[in-house]
Amino acid sequence: MYVKELTVNRLLSSKVIGDLTNLAKNFESDIKLQSKHYNIDVKSILGLLSLNLHKGSEVKITTKGDDDKDALIAISEFLEDTKK
Repeated sequence: MYVKELTVNRLLSSKVIGDLTNLAKNFESDIKLQSKHYNIDVKSILGLLSLNLHKGSEVKITTKGDDDKDALIAISEFLEDTKK
C-alpha cells in the first residue's frame, strides 16, 4: 500500500476527470482519492465529479494491490502536471 498527499496543479474539467478515470482503469490496484472527508474510488467518474475538485485542491491518494506503486506514480503525475 502506498499513500501520497499532493496539491492538484491542473484544471479539472469533466473531460480531464474522464481521462483520470480511464488512466486509473489501466491498473488492477484499488486507487482511492481523499478530499476533505470523502474517500472516492478514482475509477468512478461520478465519485470524482461529486468531489468538485479544482486546481489547488489538497488530496491524498492511496493505492493497494499488485501494481500499487505504478498506479500511485501515474495518478500523482496526472494530477500534478502543470502543462495540461
